[in-house]
Amino acid sequence: MKLRVLYMFVLAGCLCACQKEDPVVPNGMSNPFATLPGATDEETKLREDFYKATGCHLLFNDTLRHEYKGLDGNGNPFYETELLGLEYSLTNVGFTRFKFDYLQTLEQKRAVVNFLQYDLLPYIKTVMPYSMMVANGIDEYQQNIFMSTVNYQQNKLEGYYEYVGSPLTYNNLRCLALNVNRLWELADEELKGYAQDICCEMIFASFGGTSDKRYTDGKAGSFFEQSSYYYGAPKVGIDWVTWQPIYYNPLELGFLEDDPLDSYFPSPKDDAVNYIKACLSMTEEEFFAKYGENDVNGYTRKKYDIIKPLLDETGIKFN
Repeated sequence: MKLRVLYMFVLAGCLCACQKEDPVVPNGMSNPFATLPGATDEETKLREDFYKATGCHLLFNDTLRHEYKGLDGNGNPFYETELLGLEYSLTNVGFTRFKFDYLQTLEQKRAVVNFLQYDLLPYIKTVMPYSMMVANGIDEYQQNIFMSTVNYQQNKLEGYYEYVGSPLTYNNLRCLALNVNRLWELADEELKGYAQDICCEMIFASFGGTSDKRYTDGKAGSFFEQSSYYYGAPKVGIDWVTWQPIYYNPLELGFLEDDPLDSYFPSPKDDAVNYIKACLSMTEEEFFAKYGENDVNGYTRKKYDIIKPLLDETGIKFN
């Protein structure tokens, strides 16, 4: 009898708890990628029109929000700021940092939007990112851990960053950053090739995956697995028995290009972009007429057979 009474009290408590639980409601936060509600300036209209046409949020800088929150304890204005943070991923903060040169005038922004909508969009409708930040320059810096020092008080590595290049695009899960500094130098007949270069990098970004795993964890993982051992490695190795140098030929190891001035194998991104551009520009017969002679180990065929169906799914073609 006592057990039955106790059970009834527990059940009643559970029912009361369920009845009193507050319903889940939105917290009222606005989307930081969207335009500010009520804004009517021309830049806002450009961004809103682009979103309506593409479903992609357009950004002209990497500050998503900068909101005044009141005064701090010392009476100074206090702001809450959220940056795009290209160096962040779900699992870590990389050793890469970026410096941006923003578009300065409304005329530049109009020209970029015109290029995106009329030259680029016809190619990329099926691989549009969630958001796109357009800049007049993107400089990439990587941390040199050998030149860095340890801050023992804050238990962190204070980095020494070296300039490593100015990429055409760079992406993370939230955004694709696009460097348009070449746009101003191009004649009208050159815009098509420029748009195709960007398209190839956007297709690469659509595959997903993380750079620290050499993109083997993304949609095209099996493609990258074929060459993951070589990415970024020196083209010259050592035979540990004879101590003689071993000269690797990238063309025989599944890579489509071999820059004689570069002593290292291509990166995963460069490798994928080379395949994407070749596959979208050539028939299978044309592809292997050009690259098949060096495919003595079958790596090129394997990588082609993996990436070609993924490209067919996008419906994108260059010819």
